Amino acid sequence: MSNKAKISINDGEAMDIASIIPIMDSAFDPQFGEAWNSAQCLSMLAMPHTDLFIALYDEQICGFAFTRSLYEDVELLMIATHSDYERKGIATALMQHIIKIAKRDSRERIFLEMREGNSAEILYNYFGFENISERKNYYKGSANIHYNAITKQLLI
Repeated sequence: MSNKAKISINDGEAMDIASIIPIMDSAFDPQFGEAWNSAQCLSMLAMPHTDLFIALYDEQICGFAFTRSLYEDVELLMIATHSDYERKGIATALMQHIIKIAKRDSRERIFLEMREGNSAEILYNYFGFENISERKNYYKGSANIHYNAITKQLLI
Protein backbone atom coordinates (compact mmCIF):
# COMPACT_ATOMS: atom_id res chain seq x y z
CA MET A 1 0.00 0.00 0.00
CA SER A 2 1.33 3.47 -0.95
CA ASN A 3 1.98 6.22 1.60
CA LYS A 4 1.65 8.87 -1.10
CA ALA A 5 -0.97 11.51 -0.32
CA LYS A 6 -3.80 11.93 -2.77
CA ILE A 7 -4.65 15.35 -4.21
CA SER A 8 -8.18 15.85 -5.45
CA ILE A 9 -9.90 18.88 -6.95
CA ASN A 10 -13.61 19.46 -6.36
CA ASP A 11 -16.08 22.10 -7.41
CA GLY A 12 -16.62 24.59 -4.61
CA GLU A 13 -19.69 26.51 -3.57
CA ALA A 14 -20.69 29.31 -1.22
CA MET A 15 -20.61 27.06 1.84
CA ASP A 16 -16.87 26.44 1.17
CA ILE A 17 -15.89 30.10 1.54
CA ALA A 18 -15.31 29.81 5.30
CA SER A 19 -12.89 26.93 4.62
CA ILE A 20 -10.77 28.89 2.17
CA ILE A 21 -10.30 32.03 4.28
CA PRO A 22 -7.54 30.42 6.43
CA ILE A 23 -5.81 29.45 3.16
CA MET A 24 -6.17 33.02 1.91
CA ASP A 25 -4.71 34.36 5.15
CA SER A 26 -1.80 31.92 5.00
CA ALA A 27 -1.00 32.33 1.31
CA PHE A 28 -1.07 36.10 0.81
CA ASP A 29 1.36 38.48 2.48
CA PRO A 30 -0.65 41.34 4.02
CA GLN A 31 1.87 43.92 2.79
CA PHE A 32 0.49 43.53 -0.74
CA GLY A 33 -3.23 43.64 0.12
CA GLU A 34 -4.10 40.82 -2.31
CA ALA A 35 -6.21 38.59 -0.04
CA TRP A 36 -9.97 38.74 -0.29
CA ASN A 37 -12.37 38.62 2.65
CA SER A 38 -15.43 36.36 2.89
CA ALA A 39 -17.79 38.97 1.46
CA GLN A 40 -15.53 39.52 -1.56
CA CYS A 41 -15.31 35.78 -2.18
CA LEU A 42 -19.07 35.36 -1.93
CA SER A 43 -19.75 38.28 -4.26
CA MET A 44 -17.24 36.92 -6.77
CA LEU A 45 -18.83 33.47 -6.64
CA ALA A 46 -22.26 35.03 -7.20
CA MET A 47 -21.14 36.45 -10.55
CA PRO A 48 -22.20 34.48 -13.63
CA HIS A 49 -19.68 32.02 -15.08
CA THR A 50 -17.45 32.12 -11.99
CA ASP A 51 -16.15 28.88 -10.55
CA LEU A 52 -14.44 27.94 -7.32
CA PHE A 53 -12.23 24.87 -7.28
CA ILE A 54 -11.18 23.36 -3.97
CA ALA A 55 -7.98 21.32 -3.58
CA LEU A 56 -7.83 18.56 -0.99
CA TYR A 57 -4.70 16.79 0.19
CA ASP A 58 -5.60 13.59 2.01
CA GLU A 59 -9.13 15.00 2.40
CA GLN A 60 -7.87 18.27 3.98
CA ILE A 61 -8.80 21.49 2.19
CA CYS A 62 -5.45 23.06 1.37
CA GLY A 63 -5.90 25.17 -1.76
CA PHE A 64 -8.38 26.83 -4.07
CA ALA A 65 -8.77 28.75 -7.31
CA PHE A 66 -11.38 31.14 -8.63
CA THR A 67 -11.95 31.39 -12.39
CA ARG A 68 -14.37 33.30 -14.57
CA SER A 69 -15.23 32.24 -18.10
CA LEU A 70 -16.57 34.37 -20.89
CA TYR A 71 -16.76 33.39 -24.53
CA GLU A 72 -13.37 31.97 -25.55
CA ASP A 73 -11.52 33.09 -22.40
CA VAL A 74 -10.98 31.87 -18.89
CA GLU A 75 -9.64 34.35 -16.37
CA LEU A 76 -7.74 32.97 -13.41
CA LEU A 77 -8.84 35.37 -10.70
CA MET A 78 -6.98 33.81 -7.79
CA ILE A 79 -5.09 30.66 -6.90
CA ALA A 80 -3.69 29.83 -3.47
CA THR A 81 -2.19 27.03 -1.42
CA HIS A 82 -1.99 27.02 2.37
CA SER A 83 1.62 27.56 3.43
CA ASP A 84 1.60 24.22 5.30
CA TYR A 85 1.04 22.45 1.95
CA GLU A 86 3.50 24.29 -0.28
CA ARG A 87 5.65 22.18 -2.61
CA LYS A 88 3.24 19.24 -2.53
CA GLY A 89 1.80 19.80 -6.02
CA ILE A 90 -1.42 21.53 -4.92
CA ALA A 91 -1.15 24.59 -7.20
CA THR A 92 0.04 22.38 -10.06
CA ALA A 93 -3.01 20.13 -9.63
CA LEU A 94 -5.33 23.15 -9.54
CA MET A 95 -3.77 24.57 -12.70
CA GLN A 96 -3.99 21.21 -14.48
CA HIS A 97 -7.67 21.04 -13.55
CA ILE A 98 -8.33 24.57 -14.80
CA ILE A 99 -6.63 23.79 -18.11
CA LYS A 100 -8.58 20.53 -18.44
CA ILE A 101 -11.91 22.31 -17.86
CA ALA A 102 -10.95 25.09 -20.30
CA LYS A 103 -10.13 22.54 -23.00
CA ARG A 104 -13.34 20.61 -22.28
CA ASP A 105 -15.32 23.82 -22.70
CA SER A 106 -13.47 24.74 -25.94
CA ARG A 107 -11.88 27.88 -24.52
CA GLU A 108 -9.01 29.42 -26.45
CA ARG A 109 -6.94 30.98 -23.69
CA ILE A 110 -6.48 31.41 -19.98
CA PHE A 111 -5.33 34.77 -18.79
CA LEU A 112 -4.47 36.32 -15.46
CA GLU A 113 -3.13 39.46 -13.92
CA MET A 114 -0.48 39.34 -11.24
CA ARG A 115 1.68 41.67 -9.22
CA GLU A 116 5.19 41.90 -10.61
CA GLY A 117 7.48 39.87 -8.37
CA ASN A 118 4.73 37.48 -7.25
CA SER A 119 6.32 34.08 -6.56
CA ALA A 120 3.39 32.38 -8.35
CA GLU A 121 4.98 33.47 -11.61
CA ILE A 122 7.14 30.33 -11.38
CA LEU A 123 3.96 28.24 -11.62
CA TYR A 124 2.57 30.27 -14.50
CA ASN A 125 5.82 30.08 -16.45
CA TYR A 126 5.97 26.31 -15.86
CA PHE A 127 2.64 25.97 -17.66
CA GLY A 128 3.74 28.22 -20.52
CA PHE A 129 1.98 31.48 -19.69
CA GLU A 130 3.47 34.43 -21.56
CA ASN A 131 3.50 38.11 -20.63
CA ILE A 132 1.21 40.13 -22.87
CA SER A 133 0.98 43.51 -21.13
CA GLU A 134 2.06 45.54 -18.12
CA ARG A 135 0.39 48.29 -16.13
CA LYS A 136 2.89 50.52 -14.34
CA ASN A 137 2.32 51.14 -10.62
CA TYR A 138 -1.11 49.45 -10.70
CA TYR A 139 -1.00 47.74 -7.29
CA LYS A 140 -0.52 49.68 -4.08
CA GLY A 141 0.99 47.85 -1.13
CA SER A 142 1.68 48.89 2.41
CA ALA A 143 3.88 51.92 3.03
CA ASN A 144 2.43 53.37 -0.21
CA ILE A 145 4.74 51.23 -2.37
CA HIS A 146 3.46 50.64 -5.90
CA TYR A 147 3.93 47.52 -8.01
CA ASN A 148 3.43 46.87 -11.69
CA ALA A 149 0.65 44.54 -12.85
CA ILE A 150 1.61 41.89 -15.40
CA THR A 151 -1.03 40.28 -17.63
CA LYS A 152 -0.17 36.77 -18.78
CA GLN A 153 -1.92 34.38 -21.13
CA LEU A 154 -1.80 30.71 -22.01
CA LEU A 155 -3.13 29.77 -25.43
CA ILE A 156 -4.80 26.34 -25.30
